[in-house]
Amino acid sequence: MFFVYWFAQLVPKKKGLWVFGTWYGEKYGDNSKYLYEYINENKPEIRPVWLTRNREAYDLIRAKGYEVYWTYSSKGFLFSMMAEKVFVSVGIKDVNRYTVNRKDIIMMWHGSTPIKKIVFDDTITRNKQNFLEKLIFSLFPFLGTTHLKGLAISGSLEASRIFQSAFNSNKEQILLTGFPRNDSLFDMNQSAPLLTELNNSKLTNVIYMPTHRKEGKGKISELFNCDLNELNNSFKSLNSKLFIKLHYFHLKKHTFKNLSHIYFITDKDIEQDIYTVLNKFDILITDFSSVHFDFLLTKNPIIFAPFDKEKYLRNDREFYYNYDEVTPGPQAKNWEEILVYIEKFIQNPKLYEEERLNVMNRFNQYIDSQNCQRVFSAINNKN
Repeated sequence: MFFVYWFAQLVPKKKGLWVFGTWYGEKYGDNSKYLYEYINENKPEIRPVWLTRNREAYDLIRAKGYEVYWTYSSKGFLFSMMAEKVFVSVGIKDVNRYTVNRKDIIMMWHGSTPIKKIVFDDTITRNKQNFLEKLIFSLFPFLGTTHLKGLAISGSLEASRIFQSAFNSNKEQILLTGFPRNDSLFDMNQSAPLLTELNNSKLTNVIYMPTHRKEGKGKISELFNCDLNELNNSFKSLNSKLFIKLHYFHLKKHTFKNLSHIYFITDKDIEQDIYTVLNKFDILITDFSSVHFDFLLTKNPIIFAPFDKEKYLRNDREFYYNYDEVTPGPQAKNWEEILVYIEKFIQNPKLYEEERLNVMNRFNQYIDSQNCQRVFSAINNKN
């Protein structure tokens, strides 16, 4: 593939051809998805093409009437070579990594402002590159992550500062536009199978979104160190239902069974994208995921569950922030405490409201549904 990659760099680019992908080509979602759909619906001068390796994602996109191809098909190679712009959410493996010019890449990112250290700032899961590794990645850029040569978007000044450091980039490469997926939090016109249940529910719907452990190699079961049948009965007595959305790295590995008031969300429930339903939940529970910065836009309560914080800091990732300063809500030591806080929020949803508003404004530069428009305008202005 060395020769394929370097030949591809010589192919002339076709103006207006923009290629999209996300999560190693295995999903249809995140920031890439929302900009892709915005362009399909609003910018006829651009030809947006999605690349995927996942049958469910392929079918979802075809059903919408949008243009999609298999990542390593002949058209996948051709359009990657010719693309004027390439949009990814995780890295170059989101699209056809053997043909994409890194200078054409726009990093959309797959989260909000990071809490845990990422890419080159992450000294636990990523070793500093030595001279030989730098040489290898220079000759074979499709092997893995190198410093950002294109552009990246961010949702806050905090995120811009972090991305500049984490991607080894300069200030001009980071565009402060807001994250496109957050437009969905203001959009009531979403579609996903789970929406029907949530829209018709008379319960207090709670979503639990823990982050991954050891890039998916750690045991997520440790976070459910309780009797699930008893927990189910507790939610039933609170007239509530707990929906659990595991991280992408753990989603296909879990063996938990659903109960009457505890439900593990699948990709099919949400059409591979939790942001189709995120604004329908009354309360969020999370640990070290930056999803709470997005959820703050709903103005709904958040409970933090840093059950294994010291272990996580030691074995998984370090944090960019003092955890207590960026988590506007109660911190529970176990599920018993979580239940207590859920009951308190049911009785008074405005608890911690001032703290939530302060953190929301700090980590969200824009509080509206215009992020896709801002991204499009910022990218065009860079041409």
